[in-house]
Amino acid sequence: MATKYLNIFLKEAEEHIGSLQNRLLVLEKEPGNTVLIHELLRNAHTLKGSARMLGFEDISVIAHRMEDFLKEMEDGLRQVDSAGVDLLLQGTDAISRMTDALAKGAPSPVDLEKFIQAFESGGSTAEAITAQEPAETETQIDTVRTSVRTLDSLVNLLGELIINKKRFEDKTADLKELCRAAEAGAPVARLKEFHRALEEDVLYLGFIIQQLHAEAMTLRMLPLKTITEGYVRMVRDLSKSQGKEVNFEIVGDHIEVDRVLLESLKPMFLHMLTNAVDHGIELPEERVARGKPAAGTIRLTARHEGNSVVVEIRDDGAGMDPERIKQTALRRGVIDREEAEMLRDDEALYLTLRQGFSTSEIVTDISGRGVGMDVVKMNIEKVKGNLTLKSEVGVYTEVQLQLPLTLAVIDALIVTCADQQYAIPLSYVQETIKIRAEDISTVAGKEVVTVRNSTVPLISLAGLLGLREQKAQISGGKVSAVILKQRDQTVACIIDRNNGTSEIVVKGLGGQLKRVRHTFGATILGDGNPALILDVPDIFTTAEGVSTLGMRKSIHESQLHVSRGRVLVVDDSITTRTMEKSILKAHGYDVTVAISAEDALEKVAVSSFDLVISDVEMPGLNGFQLTARLRTMEEYREVPIIIVSSLSKDEHKRQAIEAGAQAYIVKGAFEQGTLLDTVESLIG
Repeated sequence: MATKYLNIFLKEAEEHIGSLQNRLLVLEKEPGNTVLIHELLRNAHTLKGSARMLGFEDISVIAHRMEDFLKEMEDGLRQVDSAGVDLLLQGTDAISRMTDALAKGAPSPVDLEKFIQAFESGGSTAEAITAQEPAETETQIDTVRTSVRTLDSLVNLLGELIINKKRFEDKTADLKELCRAAEAGAPVARLKEFHRALEEDVLYLGFIIQQLHAEAMTLRMLPLKTITEGYVRMVRDLSKSQGKEVNFEIVGDHIEVDRVLLESLKPMFLHMLTNAVDHGIELPEERVARGKPAAGTIRLTARHEGNSVVVEIRDDGAGMDPERIKQTALRRGVIDREEAEMLRDDEALYLTLRQGFSTSEIVTDISGRGVGMDVVKMNIEKVKGNLTLKSEVGVYTEVQLQLPLTLAVIDALIVTCADQQYAIPLSYVQETIKIRAEDISTVAGKEVVTVRNSTVPLISLAGLLGLREQKAQISGGKVSAVILKQRDQTVACIIDRNNGTSEIVVKGLGGQLKRVRHTFGATILGDGNPALILDVPDIFTTAEGVSTLGMRKSIHESQLHVSRGRVLVVDDSITTRTMEKSILKAHGYDVTVAISAEDALEKVAVSSFDLVISDVEMPGLNGFQLTARLRTMEEYREVPIIIVSSLSKDEHKRQAIEAGAQAYIVKGAFEQGTLLDTVESLIG
């Protein structure tokens, strides 16, 4: 048989098997739904015909028997009940196992004669099916379906990129001519025109890339129901086997997430739902005795929150008892007596995630929370998400997962540490702060800071990453720190500089760097330089044994020699800028010089200044234009600006004020004392 026909059949069979399974579960709840019975009948009939066409007689025979069974239900000759649905589900499972074997080229695992005999008698068909070894390897969704519209859009956008590439090639030729003209001493009046045209091309390129990225991402996205549909059957079978009544509700299964992320969600959902049924939901008689409905409810809810997907699995079962969890953890050696006494009830819930806690013995002790939760923790960290536990004894338990929409592109905070740039996934960043010496205290021999009324451990990121010994950058008697949060834990990491947030493309490190600690990938930043992406869960694991000692002392010492402020001097005259720099440095100011307004804008983009001193008449942008441009930047709206110029007319002073300058000094009347007094009055 041609492989293409087999593949077509397998794909068709997969759809019909999925449809049979899902519709049968609905039929069990809606036994009077004749329309649904007819749809099931059509699924079985089509499956029978397709299998017979290709000579798969065993599959055809079982599908035929299911078709007869459903026809009897439709005609009212057979009752639509749980037992009948069970039997039809067993037939669906058998066909699924047979198609799996076909795909692998393996013999059928179903003894047809035994199966039909058991099916006809209404008994269990389990003995007719060879036991299957559970697969340990992760399956990957390696194909996607998309609309023709999406493909057309992608092709059109690629065409626009080709056009844009040609425009850049033309600009390269124009720039070459401009360079030749400049070398020959010719005026370069066309430079501004060239710059304006180039800016337009760059903006347009950015728009195309944004559109192309959005369209490409839709190819990676799949609805959550891709994996949740299978759990409806699992919850039903598990609850029935334990004599429990469970209503399983799914809300928001249309929410789309990265297909790679879906694979990581599978084991998490499996363990959480198994726990909810097996150990959370009580037996009907227990529930009734507690004043609850006999049937328990498990609800899986998914929703968007910003750039994340939040998934909640909540049951109205026995809940988690913090005191019993602590006692179990003590007995197993997970924590000591001192730690147990310090733990709040909400913190105690997270003990169930610790290694060595999840055993069957512990599950009994804590009413069932623990099995598989270490697997959930491992997988949530793998996809750089967050997990939150909530519970009330006898009322409910809720596990909340906060996940990125995609693993391909994430929002990140870019920081500098020991002259290296790093990206931190924004989902773990609580805030960034400046720390003074008086903000630091010592607890149990470790330095801590107080953030929003909470005591947070203070660590050196450079020290934790094992970078060369280097003192943290202290500016104005303060150090920068980023507050990282994971579940109920927070830590303050000292960094050199916060470079702002950015959307980054995640790249793998490759097999050779697979075991590198504290990182899970890399990215290329806007300036073309690479940056490692930090693995925050790994940082929290290591942070317990790392601390800062002496940071408070270092800040105190730095204040004895602290610069009076950072000043940017902008002047195209080497004489003027050298003189101004010398005057200011001699009086304790940290001075950076720029030779033009454009040079100044580049410097303010990467560094922060407390004051700017600028000339007016310079090539390119003048001082008034530079001042106006700085005032449009959030971080420079309030920074004092002094204009120092040989222009002395009132209209020039008015222009300076209108542009946003705080002071105007005329070079002709320039004195060292005048400049210093003005600077001091503005920044002390």
